[in-house]
Amino acid sequence: MPMENTPGGTYTPPPPPPGGTTPPPQQQGGDLVYPTQPPQNPVLVLILNLLVLGGVGYIIMGQKTKGIVAIAIWAVGLIMCGIPSMIVCILGAIDGYLQAMQLQAGNPVGQWTFFNDHR
Repeated sequence: MPMENTPGGTYTPPPPPPGGTTPPPQQQGGDLVYPTQPPQNPVLVLILNLLVLGGVGYIIMGQKTKGIVAIAIWAVGLIMCGIPSMIVCILGAIDGYLQAMQLQAGNPVGQWTFFNDHR
């Protein structure tokens, strides 16, 4: 690191690390869920959302907040009469399948995208 012999001295900072300073998209904490390797199986997401609390498939896919909200709605619906829980499971299974299909195709999806409204 070069230092110049001037009054008070100056410092030349080291060069930036190779590969740039921008972290990969997954580490930026943005609003998108990016495809993983290997990609999530859409049928697995469908089955998990249909049979396990209405939102577990979202969580393994990367839409964590959406999954937690779906599980909370499922639990409240179960306490009420059970019908809202069935609706959450069915809609969550269909939506999770469609979101996982987008991820499997290599397209990112938003944290709160539903059905075919991909952003």
